[in-house]
Amino acid sequence: MNFKKIFVALLCVVAGVSYAMAETVDSQGYPVMYLRGSMTGGVWDAREAFRFTRTDKQYTLHLDELDGQFKIADEEWGMDYGSANAKGEPLVEISDAATVEMVPTNGNFQANGLRDVTLTFDIELNGTALCPTYMRISANGHQAPDMPTDPSLSGTLPVLYINVYTDEEHTALNDEVIDRNLGHKNYFTYAEYWLDLNGCEWMAAEGAESIGSKDEPLPLQIKARGNYTRTAYAKKPFKLKLDKKQSLLGLSNSKHFALLAHADDTHGYMRNFTGFWLGRAIGLPWTPSHQPVEVVINGNYRGLYFLTESIRVEKKRVNITELDDLVDDPALVSGGYLVELDNYDEDNQIKLEEKSCASDRHHLDLLRVTWDTPEEYSDLQKRFITDQFTAMNDAVGAANQSDELWRYMDLDDAARYYLVEEIISHHESYHGSTYLFRDRGEGQKWHFSPLWDCGNAFNGSTSDFFYNCDPFGNTWIPSMRENKTFNDKVKATWLWFMNNGYKGLEPALREYASHLKAAAKADRKRWHDARQPDIDGARPVVDNTDMDGCLNRVLRHLNDKTNWLKERFGNYLASPNATEPARDATVAAPLPDYAKPDPSGVAPVVVETPDAEAEYYNLQGMRVENPRCGNIYIEVKGTSARRIRL
Repeated sequence: MNFKKIFVALLCVVAGVSYAMAETVDSQGYPVMYLRGSMTGGVWDAREAFRFTRTDKQYTLHLDELDGQFKIADEEWGMDYGSANAKGEPLVEISDAATVEMVPTNGNFQANGLRDVTLTFDIELNGTALCPTYMRISANGHQAPDMPTDPSLSGTLPVLYINVYTDEEHTALNDEVIDRNLGHKNYFTYAEYWLDLNGCEWMAAEGAESIGSKDEPLPLQIKARGNYTRTAYAKKPFKLKLDKKQSLLGLSNSKHFALLAHADDTHGYMRNFTGFWLGRAIGLPWTPSHQPVEVVINGNYRGLYFLTESIRVEKKRVNITELDDLVDDPALVSGGYLVELDNYDEDNQIKLEEKSCASDRHHLDLLRVTWDTPEEYSDLQKRFITDQFTAMNDAVGAANQSDELWRYMDLDDAARYYLVEEIISHHESYHGSTYLFRDRGEGQKWHFSPLWDCGNAFNGSTSDFFYNCDPFGNTWIPSMRENKTFNDKVKATWLWFMNNGYKGLEPALREYASHLKAAAKADRKRWHDARQPDIDGARPVVDNTDMDGCLNRVLRHLNDKTNWLKERFGNYLASPNATEPARDATVAAPLPDYAKPDPSGVAPVVVETPDAEAEYYNLQGMRVENPRCGNIYIEVKGTSARRIRL
């Protein structure tokens, strides 16, 4: 206890004041709460006569009468509940029994001559989190009405309900998952979910359905994901692992999804939407889809989220041959691989000094190649990836003199990927969350794809290339822009795309913004003035209630940027009949000898007996799609094709 509190307590005793020394928390760590207002001495004091009693998580206060403005707070205003109306808006007036929402730090309540009053509310002890709750007020001989069902929801989007428990028997809820200071990315394994379409007609028209129910929830695991967005914001992004594959809200059938919070998206949640839409429209191999959804965890409304297809090697996602961990068979080691050009140091990565032929070398960064799939590399896999990226890195460094790069990298996907990032002025692209994949075998190349994390879209200039406007290193792309073959492909792709696929973007953005308006307001109500994590650099969840303003800002940026690019890549309006450019025919670099099957003999053919319903079976250590026809032809070097009966 500090000197100021001791002095105040002594002063109260000497003066005969009728309230005792205030406490901030009680012996069980719950806040000590008071009704504070114009009726408590005129200065909104924390007085003993207006102190709530607590039983478990429920707080109760009975008064003979209540008249005037008030709020609910602890002695130091560290925990402060007001009305759902913001400060400066009209007061929430209470003239009889009522059930009213309490929101952290908002405006005052106005009691109008209430008699025989009992006020009751709950506080969930969740670390130091302060969340909206409801206060039930019985008065004038009338009981408080029931609390509304899911009162925080906008009612316009599907709702994903998740409960996380402390143990397998589901004895109690585990609120660590919603703590603003959640500091780890370990799975919470005792969890369940159900998805309620909630009458969302436009999503039902797309084929979305409810899955599970409150009475029959389905198992899942959940963990926090992300780096800065996880630690800096109280609204956390999550990774979901379902017990079995589901097509949630029409997304591809899988066990794996992300719940992206977009707590930092100041452009109406349109950054990822715009980037992903363009990636699909321009024909990248696979670009994630997402659907907006409101989320409730452990009964706590968490706001507007975006259920997103995770980046996975799967048939309907990154559709390449899946390679196992720790493979040391030369016949298999060439793929498939999914890697990330990263901006964090990790254990599961190789590091190279970035080569460059660009005149402005401020873009240079350490080349960090983090392996995603498979997750563990054998020495042979590390050798192959190191050799491949060393060859591409060397080719990038000489891109102004040579086309060697296109023997290793798919030129068309490189150009399309770049155009998307340039159109949205995504100045952090090629810095982190930049993925490439390679399938197995001779003749395969690396592909820039899939797009992910457009979190700095629209931050670059509309009158310059994005990599000239950023504080980051942008791996490889400034040097690639020194290559004539690449630039010719970019310009040809630009003329075709802007006359075709791009035209649908504005209508799609307008429709998307209209779907989010009500939920954006509910999200703001949930996170307005919510307490931030206890770290340096913590940030408040952004306000996107002005969806019309956000939409207009995004459209203006896109219009300005494409007009500027028109002067650099060509006036597409003058070429309305531009066709899709032919795919590049550059022959792929041969595989090194150590990544080829042994030609000296014929390996035995081994086929696992597949489940008739299985999508794939294992053929000689390779993941092969089930043909569902009873037969498959394979070729073994040095022999004729063999017919295998499944």
